Amino acid sequence: MPTTTPTLNKSSLSRLKRQRAMYQRYLPALEMKQRMLLMLQKQAQTHLQALRDEKAAQQATIGEELSMLADEVPLPEAPLQITAVRVTQENLVGVNLPRLDAVEIEHRPIGLLNEAHWVRQLVEHAEATLRRRIAIQVLEQRLALLKAATRTVTQRVNLFSKVMIPTVERQIARIDLYLADQERASVVRAKLAKQKHAMARAQ
Repeated sequence: MPTTTPTLNKSSLSRLKRQRAMYQRYLPALEMKQRMLLMLQKQAQTHLQALRDEKAAQQATIGEELSMLADEVPLPEAPLQITAVRVTQENLVGVNLPRLDAVEIEHRPIGLLNEAHWVRQLVEHAEATLRRRIAIQVLEQRLALLKAATRTVTQRVNLFSKVMIPTVERQIARIDLYLADQERASVVRAKLAKQKHAMARAQ
């Protein structure tokens, strides 16, 4: 962070100009990262909303296709068991994000339930629901990480563009003005000294 009261000399001016050049090189990279994170965030939000819409549509379908289950108390449990959930980490734009690779589900013996004609539909819907539920959980975690990373990068972009670069530019302008004033004063002093010297010689 640049100092608020730099020394008014050419050395400070040179240092501040190097700082400004460094900040101006760094800012575009930050802005690019911000744009990419926003794009990834939008993609995750779109995918998540699609899964939620599918979930709502499936619930409506279950109500239509398995309406007979409304009279079942309690509702029969689908003979399914999740045996493995494989989630890998992928690094995108410097952020580690979870990605769902596979969900393995084991079908347990149905037993006497296989006599009911609706059991196959129940199992199919239950399996789809399980897979979708896990996918939604992973996507929600992915989206939360993307939002956090976007906030951090946005704060840095604002810091560079609205604080650090303008501060350095104000300091540079202040030193430029001071040095220009000093140069003008030096020229005036040299002229006065020359005139005084000429007058002394004339006497």
